[in-house]
Amino acid sequence: MISLQDVRFALRSLRAHAGTMSFATLTLACGLAAALAILAVVDTLLLRALPYPNAGRIVEMKELADDGHAMNFAKPNYDDLVANVSAFEATSFYGAWPDTIGKDSEAMRATVVSSGDGFFKTFGAQPQLGRVYAAGERERVAVISHALWQSLFGGRDDALGARLDVAGEPYSVIGVMPAGFGFPEDAAVWTPYTQTDFGPSRTAHNWKAVGLLRSADALGEARTAANTLATRLKQQYGDQTNAVAFDVVPLAQAIAAPVRTPLLVLAGGSLILLLIAVSNAFNLLLALAAARGREFAVRSALGASRWRLRRQAFLESLLLSAAATVIGLLLAFAAIRVLVQLAGSTLPRAAEIGLSPGTLAAAAGGALLIALVLSFTQTGGGSALAQRLRESGRGQTDGRQHLWTRSGLLVAQTALTTALLVGAGLLTRSFLGLLAVNPGFDLDGAVDVRLSFPGTRDAAQDAAAVRRITTIMEEITHLSGVSTVGGVNALPLTQDGANGAFWDAGVTEINGAMPPQLGYAEFRIATADYFGAAGIRLLRGRSFDSRDRADGEHVAVISEAVARQTWPDRDPIGQRIQYGNMDGDVRPLTVIGVVGDVRESRLERAPTGAVYVNFEQRPKALGDFDLVVRTSVPLGAMLAPLRTLLDRDAADLPHSLRPLAELRVQATQQRRFNLVLLGSFSLVALMLASSGLYGLMAFVVGRRENEFALRQALGASRRSIAQLVLGSGLRTGGLGIALGLVLSLAGTQLLRGLLYGVPTHDPLTLLGVSALLFATILLACLMPARRACAVAPREALA
Repeated sequence: MISLQDVRFALRSLRAHAGTMSFATLTLACGLAAALAILAVVDTLLLRALPYPNAGRIVEMKELADDGHAMNFAKPNYDDLVANVSAFEATSFYGAWPDTIGKDSEAMRATVVSSGDGFFKTFGAQPQLGRVYAAGERERVAVISHALWQSLFGGRDDALGARLDVAGEPYSVIGVMPAGFGFPEDAAVWTPYTQTDFGPSRTAHNWKAVGLLRSADALGEARTAANTLATRLKQQYGDQTNAVAFDVVPLAQAIAAPVRTPLLVLAGGSLILLLIAVSNAFNLLLALAAARGREFAVRSALGASRWRLRRQAFLESLLLSAAATVIGLLLAFAAIRVLVQLAGSTLPRAAEIGLSPGTLAAAAGGALLIALVLSFTQTGGGSALAQRLRESGRGQTDGRQHLWTRSGLLVAQTALTTALLVGAGLLTRSFLGLLAVNPGFDLDGAVDVRLSFPGTRDAAQDAAAVRRITTIMEEITHLSGVSTVGGVNALPLTQDGANGAFWDAGVTEINGAMPPQLGYAEFRIATADYFGAAGIRLLRGRSFDSRDRADGEHVAVISEAVARQTWPDRDPIGQRIQYGNMDGDVRPLTVIGVVGDVRESRLERAPTGAVYVNFEQRPKALGDFDLVVRTSVPLGAMLAPLRTLLDRDAADLPHSLRPLAELRVQATQQRRFNLVLLGSFSLVALMLASSGLYGLMAFVVGRRENEFALRQALGASRRSIAQLVLGSGLRTGGLGIALGLVLSLAGTQLLRGLLYGVPTHDPLTLLGVSALLFATILLACLMPARRACAVAPREALA
């Protein structure tokens, strides 16, 4: 049993070797902090259940295209799924988008959810106040989030029955959800979908879908039945549906899917860093054990039992690991906040991330395990203690066993560091390659001004919105330094906007059976000067101009990809299409121009093509509208006058502005997050490995001073002594690099889905990492080598 006297003795021993113990504690704390922070994220997103009743039975449904990518549901396909798959207790379709909401004179932009019957039943959600809308309810009623209730209504009970303007239409508040409910994550308002005629299109992928399984083991049944149905629908409707399968996955898994692979990679990286930290601390304590060898041997000779010595060593190691764990927890709390801020919107369920009781229990268990591992560095068996006493009496080294153990640990550290650096190097090369991708438009030297209009408007409101935008653009052009202003309803790289099928102009009815589609593209509403302001090249024909009046022939500008895919052997200029699938307007569009392709969704995804319509002719789907303001002056000088103009001319509209270059930052945020974390792990690992190698070589030189002095006395040159020391260190480091390269060749397969334009066995990365490590190892060995050369034979042998 451990006594108070044992604790006091352990504390005195730690104080006596404060430098070594402090460095070991900080080393362990860094490794534990990284591991705990990533574990908290992994626990929340991959292990912890969603905060809903029956969360294990909630699933998400998707359509799958023939290339395997997931799509939202077309309403007819969703209806067939609900009617033919009996594994569900409840289902609902829903859409979520930012829209304008307001109360009295206050207006703001927030996420509005429009859903079908069964939405709240699927989640088992009960309101804190009032009620949720009933099945079949088609009135203009709204359920609001707890956060919106607090901010807009001050948390008052009279919010029930109050008027709330949603997309310019009056709604009556009937319920307030509790603080713990939020699906989708940033939802502020839920309304019943009031439209009853959805149209027959099976390629209009407008709706997300969720369901509640009858039982936890009904997932397999639901998947089988859904895919059987998808196969039958494809056979029945052919090209009228582009879904070849239906996917049914647990909702928690679906939410975490975009970040699952990066998180597993980062979890592996943090575990490697923890192993390096533990092995470095182990190495430090091995060196300390060598210095304390005589102490333990004498205590053993004076009657201290092996159990007493091991108990004392374990207690010292336990105090060290406990201190490291406490510091690591404090660092992990701070690291989690940094992680959430760094990840931004790419990290789902960010508000739930924290050190849970399970994570704290894992930290306590880890501290105990580390203490057990470290305690073995301090003592050996009875024969080992006797051997230490004999060797210390002769002034010899601590023995070859400790030296081989320390060398082996350093080889392992170097190998793990090599693997980490290779992973970070591949992500760096991939990130730089992605930054070099031409997005098809000019991100520099422009400001994005976003104006938010209600999503539901009549023809008069549409015309008023056009006049309002035109007036604001004219005012902006009068500002000093503005060269061009143009607007579009969804900027590239934002993944906003709509896409869908279009047909030949001869198709005039979109509510009946549809003929085969002519093409599929992004649908964009743009002004005449948008292409010039955004730096999108006009390749053929013309852009919109004064000839394209609202009451004239409706026209369209298409991207190069649409021209190539739709009319590969014909001139697209003059071709006529019908795109009523997007905004309900079936009037034909005449193609008047072809512009360059842009990366609409992500930098790494090839352009899929876009059709641009004139905002004066087709303003119905405006919603958010982005003005691209191209300037000839520094952006910092343009933001203040733009903000002043908007506060004056658009005070009643939710609006914002930002440098257009932020689109690239947002588009690469997930990759930057992965790179920064894995790169940080790699740099810390490199520092630990190099400091460990330096410590080993310094230890070896200190123990071999007499040998080096004797060699010099017998005629050895200082150069040969330096070569001896450098050769020993470089062999140890070189073996670690070689093993690390082998390890990385297998481990980097996990990065395949995170790389862009870089193979997992990239020779340049492997050579660069090897050179960096070799240079670091050389530097770590130089100072001990100089110390070995400086040994004076007369003083050392005296």
